[in-house]
Amino acid sequence: ITEYKRFIFFFPENKLSERCTYRIGESYYGAKRWQESREAFQSFICRYPSSPMLPGALYMKGMSEKELRLYNEALLSFDQVIKSRKNEFSDKAVFQSAIVLMELQNWGKAKKRFADVPKDSPLSGRSEAIASGISHLDDLPQKSPAVAGTLAAILPGAGHLYTERPGDALVSFLLNGAFIVGAIELFRHDDYVAGGIVTFFEVGWYAGNIYSAVNSAHKYNKKVREDFITHLKEISSVSFQHDRVT
Repeated sequence: ITEYKRFIFFFPENKLSERCTYRIGESYYGAKRWQESREAFQSFICRYPSSPMLPGALYMKGMSEKELRLYNEALLSFDQVIKSRKNEFSDKAVFQSAIVLMELQNWGKAKKRFADVPKDSPLSGRSEAIASGISHLDDLPQKSPAVAGTLAAILPGAGHLYTERPGDALVSFLLNGAFIVGAIELFRHDDYVAGGIVTFFEVGWYAGNIYSAVNSAHKYNKKVREDFITHLKEISSVSFQHDRVT
C-alpha cells in the first residue's frame, strides 16, 4: 500500500496510477481492513468513473460493505455491477447479493437471486446447492417447546432429555426429586413449617424446570438452523481476486 501510494504521489499522471489506486483498495481488503478498503474503492470510483476496472471496484466496494455488515449499501454496490454491461464480475455480484439477502434472512429473495446466476457460470453449481438448501429450511429437525414444557411438567428433567440435554435433565431430576422427597418426609413427620418452606422452594425449582425445558427447545431449534445456515455459507466461499496484469 505504501509503495502504491508513493508511486501515485510521484507519478500522478502515469497510466499505472489507475491500477495502483485499485490495488490499494484490494490490498486493504486482503488485510481485512474493510473500512479502508471501502473508502479506497470509493475513491477509485470517483476518480476513474470511465475505467474498465470500474465493475471490479464496485464489486470490491460491495464486498467490503458486506464484511462491514452494511448490507443495504452492499446490495446497492452489487446491483450497480449487475446493471452495467456484462462483465467478469456480473455473476459474482449476483451470487454475493444473494448471500447478503441470506444474511438479512430474506430467504425468498435470496433463493430467487441464486436462480439468476447463469447456468453456464462457474458459480451455478454452488448457487443451485444453496437455493436447494434454503428450500429445506422448513424441513430441519425441530423440538416443540410445548412438548418440552409438558414433559417437564409431568416429570422434571424429561423436557431437557427431549431437547437432547441429558446433563441438564439429570440435574433437574435430582434437584426436584430431592426437594419433593424432602418435603414429603417433613410432612410425614408433622413438621409442617419446614415442609412448607421446602415446598415453597420446590415450586420455584419446578416452574424453573418447565421454563428451562421450553427455552432449551428454542435453543435447540436455533442451533440447528444456525448450523445449517453456516454450512450454506461455507458452500458460498468465492475468491475475490482480480488481476488484469498480462
